[in-house]
Amino acid sequence: MNETLKTSKDGLEMIAKWEGCVLKPYKDIAGLRTIGIGHLIKPGENFPDGVEITRERALDILADDVKICEDAIKKHIKARLNQNQFDALVSFGFNCGTGVYSNSGVATAINTGQFDQVPNRLQEWCKATINGVRTTIKGLLNRRIHEGEVFSRPIAQTSFIIDNLVVGWTTDTLSETQKLLRDLSLYTGKIDGIFGPMTHAAIMSFASLHGLQIDDPAKGISSLFIKTLRNAS
Repeated sequence: MNETLKTSKDGLEMIAKWEGCVLKPYKDIAGLRTIGIGHLIKPGENFPDGVEITRERALDILADDVKICEDAIKKHIKARLNQNQFDALVSFGFNCGTGVYSNSGVATAINTGQFDQVPNRLQEWCKATINGVRTTIKGLLNRRIHEGEVFSRPIAQTSFIIDNLVVGWTTDTLSETQKLLRDLSLYTGKIDGIFGPMTHAAIMSFASLHGLQIDDPAKGISSLFIKTLRNAS
């Protein structure tokens, strides 16, 4: 049901905010070599000590690392999710382990359609055992609250008000749109097929220049919009 979803750029940035981002190799608390956004350096990966990677590279590595979360969500979460809900769950599982998608109150609430319970259920996962006592960790609580807010954030059901034919984004159509917008000097971001603020701004700029009326482009593409964009490039 959620097979076409993957973590958005905003979702990756949310994880980076909470996990932190270190651009040079370092040793974590277990003494394991790590880089970027909590990425454990694997045998054969070339990250020399003292050599810095870009933040964009760190996000690309994170996008690969969260695939285990994405796959687990698609396996265990049966209710249809929107992008915000998916991103929030990826952040949750990346922090707490993929078992939360099959064995938690969060998973139960989602799979029984009780989405309004999810924020409170997330907050059940903010404790650690300190000196034998289960203790609320303020940082974890703040992260769970934020994930709950993202999960509950609405996404407009109507995307383009341009044409009657509106279809959801795919990686290919979004990548093509980004490339065409970049050719017109309206988009300066990465051609990655991920909808983010820079893509949104470029689409809105193009629509304004060509007299196309758009509501919220986050959820789809109209045939008229892409036709106009192709003709302009």
